[in-house]
Amino acid sequence: MKKIYKTIVLLGTIATLGTSCNDWLNVYPSDQIKEEFLFETGDGYRAALNGIYRKMTSWSIYGSNLKWGIIDAWGQVYDMELSAIANGGQPMKKIEILDFKNLELTPTTDQMWSDAWNIVANCNELAQQAELADSTLFYEGESERRMILGEAIGLRAYLQFDLLRVYAPSPAMNPGERTFIPYVNTYPAYVNNRETVSYCLEQIIKDLRKAQDLLLKVDQNSNWSDRFEEVKNDENLFKASRGFRLNYYAVTAELARVYLYAGMPDKAYEQADIIIQKSDLFAALTDREEALKRIKDGNLKMYDDIIFALYSPTDQVEWDRLINHSSDKAEGSTDREYFLGISSAIARERYGDDLETDWRICNQMEQRKSGDYRTLKYYEQLNSYKYAEVNNMIVPMFRMSEVYYIAAEAIYKKDLDKAKDYLKLVKKGRGVEDDLGNVTETDFMDVLVNDAQREFLGEGQTFFMFKRLMRTMKGREEVQATEKNMVLPLPESESAI
Repeated sequence: MKKIYKTIVLLGTIATLGTSCNDWLNVYPSDQIKEEFLFETGDGYRAALNGIYRKMTSWSIYGSNLKWGIIDAWGQVYDMELSAIANGGQPMKKIEILDFKNLELTPTTDQMWSDAWNIVANCNELAQQAELADSTLFYEGESERRMILGEAIGLRAYLQFDLLRVYAPSPAMNPGERTFIPYVNTYPAYVNNRETVSYCLEQIIKDLRKAQDLLLKVDQNSNWSDRFEEVKNDENLFKASRGFRLNYYAVTAELARVYLYAGMPDKAYEQADIIIQKSDLFAALTDREEALKRIKDGNLKMYDDIIFALYSPTDQVEWDRLINHSSDKAEGSTDREYFLGISSAIARERYGDDLETDWRICNQMEQRKSGDYRTLKYYEQLNSYKYAEVNNMIVPMFRMSEVYYIAAEAIYKKDLDKAKDYLKLVKKGRGVEDDLGNVTETDFMDVLVNDAQREFLGEGQTFFMFKRLMRTMKGREEVQATEKNMVLPLPESESAI
């Protein structure tokens, strides 16, 4: 597969540091900036990195498609019969029924493909420039250079792992020596041959390992309790709010995720345990009274256990309003409502005896008069609520709960009791008290997968979990775990790479 990156569309602008974290994070993409000018100053490197994060929050990537949009519809997370056609609903309806080549879906998936590779190109350009840059260019010297380099390398691995999970079979599907997508780590990339799944995973792991090494010292003294808060100190602005950046713990969590996908549970556990040893940094609230108080005061996403999130101050709440609340009916109206959600039958199957207690359905969803449940995870919280500002702008990318799932799955055949303890921690942090006393090794994974389905709603990981495990996906219909059903065809034109 021979493709040429003709130019690099740099996604950030050189900006003067403002007086708050929001000012820095709100730098928007601009037109092309010549490379020789952009990388003459430390501000240019900062702008380029910030632009990458901004592009990742676009609708085509993690703003919708790879978060609560088509990837969740594909994973049978919702009953798409409840959704409208407008505001992104139609492509989601098509992918739910596996109509991959439908012309009402392909423009969406083609855009996702091209935009993702554009971001990878920008990561590669930034990484190459930072690798050779003089540390005196940066305000924080060598530490900042390492941070920018580590994040650029880590982000290219993060994106290409998701592309691999979408466009190639999982290792459990025995892809063998067949080739599917390239792994691109240079800029410009004139020739991009498709590679095997195993090769791509090796390169992803290699890059994440390098990023982990680069970011270890950077994040040793980071303030994790305020990782999503704005900071007023201009000098520390770029290094603040590490929760909105691919930090050391996020890279470590991603390594655990990749190792588990690759069928290497021991290595997955090794990485997960690094974070578990620091679990107090990302602990979910388990005190019921305090947790519910915070949820009612705007912390609807329960963001205490989020390790890494993207910053989207306005887009997410606006997109949620369009797809979930455009048809809100007036009191007494008989007009039908349309929204992303699940039927009462699916809710009963998924939540069972926890239907009235699990915060993930009692608070992150609401039952409508029809009896169906509408998702509220991205519903805008009033500014008067204490936790609303942070809650509204967060797009979850990795939670501590998933780290516990990874650890539990990796060791349950060796140490079932310890695996149960990990799962109980997640459940307790979501209002579910369950000692799992009757759960055996045989049915442990059924219990874990069920809980993960509840946890991952709207966060883009459900489909990937079922694909990795080769499990039948259950929503409105059942979808068998086959390569035909779980691999998206490449776009007709692959001119993006």
